[in-house]
Amino acid sequence: MTACKAAGACYHWCALKLPDFRKLWRLSARRKESEQSYRRFQAFQAGLIIRHLEDHGVRLSGSSLLDLGSGLGGYSQEFAARGAQVFAVDLTPPRSGAPGLHRIRANAGAVPLRDASVDLVFCASLIEHVPRPGEILGEIERVLKPGGTAYVSFPPYYSPLGGHEYAPFHYLGEKIAMRLRGRRKVPDWVRNLYPVRGDAESFADLFTGWGLFKMTIRKFRRLLRTSRLACLDMSTRYLPVSFIRWPGIGEVLTWHAQFLLRKPL
Repeated sequence: MTACKAAGACYHWCALKLPDFRKLWRLSARRKESEQSYRRFQAFQAGLIIRHLEDHGVRLSGSSLLDLGSGLGGYSQEFAARGAQVFAVDLTPPRSGAPGLHRIRANAGAVPLRDASVDLVFCASLIEHVPRPGEILGEIERVLKPGGTAYVSFPPYYSPLGGHEYAPFHYLGEKIAMRLRGRRKVPDWVRNLYPVRGDAESFADLFTGWGLFKMTIRKFRRLLRTSRLACLDMSTRYLPVSFIRWPGIGEVLTWHAQFLLRKPL
């Protein structure tokens, strides 16, 4: 329906303060020590994103929320702790529960929820892992109530972190990146949860049922135009200055793109 209009760099007054950056850095540095460490990292980020949502008039308490591609569940648990009824959908749903948290094993392209059934959809670092991202946007639009809000975020492929665990080697091409990444030590708990296919020949077929695809800001904005979702805001997660609206260079300078979307009444 509506895509965010292009413009120059913009300043976000609600960006992180220095103490939050320091804690985020510490948690990030330790996130791969264990599942619990990674969930703590996710939960802290959830609190920061809740602040971003509240700055845009979105409240979690008493709402129904779909966490689409919930992964280990740190975001889901924090959302539930803040008073939302959370439906955590993933091919591998969270292994630990919490009051108000409903764990659902399902494909994100076919969510087992009724039409117009949730107030808020949270979809972080998922859309770049599926071959047909339009299906994800379609499901977001379908399950949202009229007037409901969606938060969608991802690291643009050409940003320094766009290759995920293959960054920054993804700049050298997939085959080289895959060879170089094979020399890195991967924690056992990560290897067990997300085993890489031994016969994988590209990022697209790294895992069973999902992979890594070239999602860019430009591509996502084109996808938005094919939906009825209106774009309320686009920015760079946590940073005070955002170059997300700059064609080309914004794809490199935006470490993590975030979009606030709304379904029309």
